[in-house]
Amino acid sequence: MGFWDTTSEEELLNRLLTPYSDSTRIRLDDYREAFGRGEIRHESWTFYPRGRATAAMCRCSGVSLDGHDQAMLVEIEARLDTELPFADLRSLEALRHTRLMISLFTEEGSLLTQNPAATRTFGHLAGSAGNESDCFRAMFADPDAIVSLLAEGREQSGIKTTAVMALPDAPIHSLDISYVSDPVTARRSILVTQEDISPLIGMSRQLAASEYALDAVLNLNLAPSLVLSVGECRVVKANHSAQQLLGEAIRGDDGCEAVFETPDDFARLKGMILASGTGALPTRLRVQDGRHLWFHIVGARIRYERDDAVVLLMTDVDDVYRSTADLEAALSSERRISDIQRRFLAIASHEFRTPLAIIDSAAQRLERCADEKTPEQIRSRASRIRGSIQSLLHLLDSTIERVRLDQIELGYRPEPACLAQAVDHVVQSFRERDAETIFEIEGGELPVIAFDRPLIERVLSNIITNAIKYSDAPARIRIDLRALEQTVQIEVRDHGIGIPESERDRVFEAYARASNVGPVEGSGLGLAIVNQIIDLHGGSVAIVDTQGEGTTIRITLPRL
Repeated sequence: MGFWDTTSEEELLNRLLTPYSDSTRIRLDDYREAFGRGEIRHESWTFYPRGRATAAMCRCSGVSLDGHDQAMLVEIEARLDTELPFADLRSLEALRHTRLMISLFTEEGSLLTQNPAATRTFGHLAGSAGNESDCFRAMFADPDAIVSLLAEGREQSGIKTTAVMALPDAPIHSLDISYVSDPVTARRSILVTQEDISPLIGMSRQLAASEYALDAVLNLNLAPSLVLSVGECRVVKANHSAQQLLGEAIRGDDGCEAVFETPDDFARLKGMILASGTGALPTRLRVQDGRHLWFHIVGARIRYERDDAVVLLMTDVDDVYRSTADLEAALSSERRISDIQRRFLAIASHEFRTPLAIIDSAAQRLERCADEKTPEQIRSRASRIRGSIQSLLHLLDSTIERVRLDQIELGYRPEPACLAQAVDHVVQSFRERDAETIFEIEGGELPVIAFDRPLIERVLSNIITNAIKYSDAPARIRIDLRALEQTVQIEVRDHGIGIPESERDRVFEAYARASNVGPVEGSGLGLAIVNQIIDLHGGSVAIVDTQGEGTTIRITLPRL
């Protein structure tokens, strides 16, 4: 009862859940057919318990109830707590209710998703295509022609065209077909937005049959319309809607060609009409106020005033393409949020492990030796625990802030400080955790340089953690500190399994691990974070040749 915010089953059953929207009714009709085929649907639904919008992933299946021919069991699997920006949520909801038909296919033609308007027209294809890869092709009366157009438009990431559909009465649709990334699999997919323009096509054919009817229809101003002479492309007639839309441009010497965004668009449309008698083309026109808007233009060859002419009917489809852009933006936003969450969890699980291990180790030592420690020793241990907790809280606040800002970059706050003290602090932390590890520190005094101490300590912790993890116990680690004329260097050398020479550059990439790590667990993020932090400092990190077994990592940082 918690999801529906109700006190009893009786109160819930008495709630009014109707009327349904058209898109909801279409969606439920599609479910009815799917349940008849024995399918189960896993999809997101938005419910409104007591007027509050609540999104949830649902398992929907067909069941039988006494007195009902068919019923649907809805099992809520999980609430969707990830919040998209309100504009994106409303864009997705608008796409569910729009009359435009919008579908998403794989490159092979399998249907991924479609809005209710597309389901109403093409939903039968998913159940009757026989082969899922036929769903895209099965929409078209001439599938080979549309596949050929897709191949031509692949380099431009999409095409805008018209086609006859494999439906009763063979309607003609205006199509915007583009390539996008599927936000679930990141694979290239085909996004199709379409609209039935058969009435406009039919109108153009009627106009071609009768000049008298043409004048009558044009004077109705149902759509902006032009009549052009074929020879000069001069505007012979423009109805009032066309004059208001295009203004003085249609009266100039360049005629209708001047209102097209590019001369090639006009030449292409004219060529289609002269070759086959009719033609259609989505294109951008320059309207009277200087804007360029998308129009679907349908043309036919006619006789007008005893001259060879072309009539053009223009339909404003700018909102269609804006809706397509909104969908692409919404898909991109979902994919970006998913990627940020995945990277956040991976980095958090890796970076939080070291301070937690220090806290646990120090607490265990206090617990084991509480009776033997002096108050000063206990205070020292407690101080180290509190220092690690503060480091952990700083790391947590920094990570949450980066996620809030939709970014994953590290914060960078350099201050002049002693690098040798940072090295000593990290080594002491590891000695507290693992008394068996042998550390050797060599090098003279280092100059004061500007660096972000928490970040550099994370660098050293990641490198030393790897050195211990990939070495036989007890691990032996040597740290050399050097002050050069323009830089300072830190070299960390272990005697572990080493890194194959051919893989030394690759291990600094995210999620990359050496081929010889065997069963040792790891995320592949440690050295990637090291590389990112050193890059923020304007320095460099590299794996250098080592005499004998093991690995030597050299960090180079600029001096003040």
